[in-house]
Amino acid sequence: MDMPNRLPSFKQLRAFEAAVRLGSFKAAAGELFVTQAAVSHQIKALEEALGVRLFVRRTREVRPTGEARAYAERLAAAFGMVASATAEIDRKRMSGSLRISVAPFYGNRWLLPRLDGFRALYPELDLEATLSFDLVDFRSSGMDAAVRYGLGEWPGLQAMSIHRDLVGPVCAPQLLSGRTPPLDPAQIAEMPLVTTARWKEDWAAWFEAAGGPQGTGPITEFDNRAFAFDAALSGNGVFLADIRMTASSEAAGNLVRLHPLTVERPQGIHLVFPASPFPDPRIAALGEWMTREALAETG
Repeated sequence: MDMPNRLPSFKQLRAFEAAVRLGSFKAAAGELFVTQAAVSHQIKALEEALGVRLFVRRTREVRPTGEARAYAERLAAAFGMVASATAEIDRKRMSGSLRISVAPFYGNRWLLPRLDGFRALYPELDLEATLSFDLVDFRSSGMDAAVRYGLGEWPGLQAMSIHRDLVGPVCAPQLLSGRTPPLDPAQIAEMPLVTTARWKEDWAAWFEAAGGPQGTGPITEFDNRAFAFDAALSGNGVFLADIRMTASSEAAGNLVRLHPLTVERPQGIHLVFPASPFPDPRIAALGEWMTREALAETG
């Protein structure tokens, strides 16, 4: 059978099918890890390409037309066939050994406790995670990928964003001096604050979002967030930490959240690997799994 002469963009079709199936552009954006505006743009482009209105747009809702629902059902079946064929190929490629390097702070507090979930998905893949403070040299280390913290800009490497920092103020219980959280931003500003030298603008961003004054005293800077985190645990300051890194310590009562406000920052966790036109699908699978885990934790 001849292929159709005209096939819409696959991105447009995915956005459209997800929006119909999930009932909203917002939900589709969450599933596809894109913005709601991107989903809206793709669907509008699809409507223009087909010459058909697929959604009735109103002030507070968008509703698929009957024609759109029928189209989406057939697309879902087609996507299922594509996914099945792709999975068959992936199963044959998701084996062997995969070595990754990860900093101890992030590895011990977040990644390693969750890796059994990834191993259960890919039982034939031998994943080895090595804890190291060093920036791995892929040419000599034998590592396939590494987990790095920053803005995602490392020359010669591809960086897959896992999550950006979502920060909020925490400290040890003894630093509260009998006060009960949540504290006003003004009260937090009077406490000893700690930060990292590279990301010292986090406090200014948080106080601005909170509508409160900036810290009234000097903010102690540490070389990395592991040291700043230890300072908070030992009762020596309030740290503006990513909520994923503090969850277990908060649950154990070793840290207390001083205010519910969290602010997203530009820095975060990335899975990096040597640049290649054909990235290792095992690395891509690991990055996608990590992204899902991080998203599920923060809702």
